[in-house]
Amino acid sequence: MFWKLRMQPPSALDDLLATNDCTLEAVLDEENVVDELRTNRALLEFFIRQENLNQLISLVVEEPPEDLEENIRYKRPYVACSLFSLDQNASNTLADNVVADECLLDKLWGFLDQPAPLNPLLASFFSRVMMSLLQRKAPLMVEYLCSKEAALEQLLKHIDTSAVMDLILGLLSACETSQLRHELVQWFRDAQLVHMLVELVHPSVDDDKQRNAARTLSEMVRLCYDHLARTSEVLHSDQLLDVLEHDDTIQLLVRNMLANPSCGSPIVHGLQVLQSMLSLQQGLADQPATETPVVANEEAARQVVASLTPWLGTLHQLLLDPPSSKPLRTTTGTIAVPLGATRLAVVQLLVLCIQTNVAEFVQEFIRLNIAGSVLDLFFEFIWNNFLHSQVEQLVACAFSSKVESDGTSDNTLSLSLLASCNVLDRLAGAALDNAKDQSTDGGRRRGYMGHVISMCNSILQAIENDEQVAMQAASLTSAEDCPWRVWVEDGLVNANERNNIQLGGQQPIDDELEEMFAEPLVSQDNIQQSFLNYQSQQLSTEFADSFGFNEEDLTTEEPPITGAYDEACALDFNLLANLHSSNDDLFKACTESRIRQYDEDPSEDPWTPPTDGDSLSEASYEEQPSYEGGSSPEPSSRSFDGSLRITSKPADGEPGLDRIPDDKIVIRDRDIPVVPDDYEEEGEEMAADNFQFLTSGLMSKKSVEVSEVRADAEAAMKEFENVVGIGAT
Repeated sequence: MFWKLRMQPPSALDDLLATNDCTLEAVLDEENVVDELRTNRALLEFFIRQENLNQLISLVVEEPPEDLEENIRYKRPYVACSLFSLDQNASNTLADNVVADECLLDKLWGFLDQPAPLNPLLASFFSRVMMSLLQRKAPLMVEYLCSKEAALEQLLKHIDTSAVMDLILGLLSACETSQLRHELVQWFRDAQLVHMLVELVHPSVDDDKQRNAARTLSEMVRLCYDHLARTSEVLHSDQLLDVLEHDDTIQLLVRNMLANPSCGSPIVHGLQVLQSMLSLQQGLADQPATETPVVANEEAARQVVASLTPWLGTLHQLLLDPPSSKPLRTTTGTIAVPLGATRLAVVQLLVLCIQTNVAEFVQEFIRLNIAGSVLDLFFEFIWNNFLHSQVEQLVACAFSSKVESDGTSDNTLSLSLLASCNVLDRLAGAALDNAKDQSTDGGRRRGYMGHVISMCNSILQAIENDEQVAMQAASLTSAEDCPWRVWVEDGLVNANERNNIQLGGQQPIDDELEEMFAEPLVSQDNIQQSFLNYQSQQLSTEFADSFGFNEEDLTTEEPPITGAYDEACALDFNLLANLHSSNDDLFKACTESRIRQYDEDPSEDPWTPPTDGDSLSEASYEEQPSYEGGSSPEPSSRSFDGSLRITSKPADGEPGLDRIPDDKIVIRDRDIPVVPDDYEEEGEEMAADNFQFLTSGLMSKKSVEVSEVRADAEAAMKEFENVVGIGAT
């Protein structure tokens, strides 16, 4: 077959490669050169030549001529990069030849020797080629990079280019084996890559470098945890992660980002790195893993939070006095001093730290009354839902968990929120003020009301479950006109009832189905088991027979077909094979004499009247029976009634028998011209055709007896004799 033989249509590249003056530029300019490389062996051999490989690397790392048009200037570098990035054996061959030649690797790596900033497009080509070589030849590439002096410094010099940042992270992701990854991580530790990245998160460094350095640190944390999730190693066994979460690293990061509190960019970037450490750790703690990784994860989280505890005062000051920012215009008006990314990042970090329940951190948090400052921001920025969601998580965590200290647990944070922050009256007062605003003309619901209702419900649940919290809340709300009591007994009840109403009204299911819909119809385990059963099922004969629909499922009762179709289907021919009469011999003799045989002289006319010696002599005819009722009728009035009965008068109501012309016989709605009395040669031919039609009428009988068939046939033959004027044919 065509595809089995791997036959390819003629290619323009084959003709180009066959010429003596074929150049690399001409080949790269061909439209389908990248696709051709997948199957064209001659093209691959052309590219792996030493001079052509050298030119391909030059196209990737060198600036194209400026005199070229902009739309084609980077076409050849892009094609050269694509040749190395194909997911095919051809790209593997190219990678083998590049990695085997250290001069080519030096030329490729020399791209980073250029002064900053790099051409971002060429940097992306360089990064793609390097990543392709790392994925295909990781051991050799790691060995080469580790042997390069100051290789990581070269990368960090251009980290403001996103493609270089991707290459640093690609080094980690390309190492599939533990041994190879161990060698790479050891190289990172010896070169102090983590510390160099942390040093870049500083107010004195360019903002692009700060951002990409922070992103690199965050992604390195994620990649480390992903690696641990795929292996059976415990969390503290990852050397790179130990460096990232070490107290020295965190202290250096916080010092650098807070070196200038009036500069918000490094603070935001540094806080994002710390958030990635805590959020990834807590995400792993929720996974159903072995006990050792979970314990190690909690230890690492406590270590990070403990390292941040001395800096709580500085972080709190950022909430009170954030870096300056311009007024912000919104759809609700202009905000003179917006919340800003710095304060939002601080609140997000504080919420993550509170969730770890580290006693020293919580105590310092309470001492500085940071929760009160956070609540102030909550009520100040009515429409900032990013802040509202974080404060809601903080309150929910404070009232749902207890802090472990010296083997005992207490709820000091929730009690502090009740007593020091007066959270009950503040939430209730905000809800009552919102109700007043909504009752006025043009009044609208405040943006934090949904979060206020959720926090109130969390506090009520804590009052029901915790005796200390209940006693503290009762002492604070003993007055009858207390805003909290007014709000809970009236407004909160109505709000919860309203929020519990199904959208569109009642859930559209019957009462008897409520029990069935109370539990999930299909559990996750059942779905997984069904998929495994499907994968293991063999396409056996039984499976093929039972697949799809049964034939009985597709059959439907059709209405009966009546009328003419029933009559046609009811035809019953009962003709005996041994039926024979003298008329059969006459008909056979007639046809044999009229049809020329293959060995006869073609000059003779087949329709010449027979002579005395022929087989159609009158002596050979048997006496034919006469018509019913006497002599035969005149030719001008003869008719055929559709059942091979020739009558002198048509039956009443029979179609086609009215007004019979004198020169025609009406047979089954068909007019047949009558042969004139002065018989001629053409009349005999016409009569033969009519006789054939007459005999075909036998097949229209529903059910006939042999005697009837014989009588009808003989009557037809007799009729034909009278018409033609000679013996029957």
